[in-house]
Amino acid sequence: MLRFRTTYSKSKMELWRDNHILFLSRGLNQLGPNFRILDASRPWLCYWIIHSMSLLGESLDIEVENSIIEFLSHCEDKQGGYGGGPGQMPHLATTYAAVNTLITLGSDAALSSVNRDSLHKFLLRMKDSSGAFRMHHAGEIDVRACYTAISVASILNIMDSELVVGLGDYIIRCQTYEGGIAGEPGSEAHGGYTFCGLATMVLIDEVDRLHLPSLIDWVVFRQGVECGFQGRTNKLVDGCYSFWQGGSLSLIQTLLPIAEKQTQSPLRSIEHQTLEGNSDGSTSQVHNPENEDTGTEKRRRYWFSLHWNGHTCCGTSIP
Repeated sequence: MLRFRTTYSKSKMELWRDNHILFLSRGLNQLGPNFRILDASRPWLCYWIIHSMSLLGESLDIEVENSIIEFLSHCEDKQGGYGGGPGQMPHLATTYAAVNTLITLGSDAALSSVNRDSLHKFLLRMKDSSGAFRMHHAGEIDVRACYTAISVASILNIMDSELVVGLGDYIIRCQTYEGGIAGEPGSEAHGGYTFCGLATMVLIDEVDRLHLPSLIDWVVFRQGVECGFQGRTNKLVDGCYSFWQGGSLSLIQTLLPIAEKQTQSPLRSIEHQTLEGNSDGSTSQVHNPENEDTGTEKRRRYWFSLHWNGHTCCGTSIP
C-alpha cells in the first residue's frame, strides 16, 4: 500500500501508514475463513502482524497484548518449543515466530513467559549429527532450520558449543558454485536460504569461512531491471525476495572488509581462483590464473565502488 506521486520536479513514495495499521488491527481480532489453511502457522500470523505494527510505531492495547501472550503459551510444548497452534507438535519455524513475537512485545509478562531451559533442550533434540538442525521431530534438515534454531538461541542467550558444533561445516557445504547458499548440500542457491545461511554464520562468528566475494556477486545480480529481486537464477522478481536478498545485502555491508581481505588474499583471491562444485554439493577453490580481470571480477569491483561512494545498484549500468 504505497502511493506513487509524480510532480514536475520530484517523485516520492508515500506509505499509507494508517491504512496498514487498520488492516493489521483487524487481523489481530479476527481473520477470514480463507486463513484456515494457516492453522499450523498461527504464531507466524502473530509475528507478521506484531512486527509490522512495531515497525510502524504503533502500540498495542494491554488487553490485546495479554491475549497474544496467553495464546502463545497454549502453543508452547511442555518439553520445549512452540507448535503452529495449541496442541500441535513443536516446530523450529513457529518457535522462531513465537519467540520473536514475545521479544517484540517486550513486556515483563511477554519475556517471562518463555521457558528458556525447556527451549534449550528442544533445540538440542533438533540437532542433527551433520551439524545442522531438523525443523521438527523426524522432520527435514536444512539451512532454514539452522537459522531459526541459532537465532532463537542467540536472542535468548542460550547458545552454547553443543548447538554450534559442526554447524559451520554444514553451511559451508551448502554454498554452491554460483556463490549463493542452498537449502542443503547439492541443491540450487536460493535467496531465502542464502540469508538464513549467511545470518547463521554471522551469529556463530564463522562468517569468514564463507567465500564472500562470490556470495556478494550472486546476491547483487539477483536484482532485475524492475529493481526487485529474484530468488534464484533466471527466475522472475518477487516481492518477498526484496526482504531476503535485501537482508543479505544489509549483512554484507557489515562484512565488506572481510570480503575485500578474501579478494586480496593469495590463498582466496577471486582473480586466481574459481569455485568448483564437488560431488556432494560442497564447493572448493581451484587455482585458475586465466581468471584474472574477468568480467565477474570487474563487476564485483564496480559494486564495491558503488557501495563506498554511496550509490545503489538499481538503475546503473554495469561496465
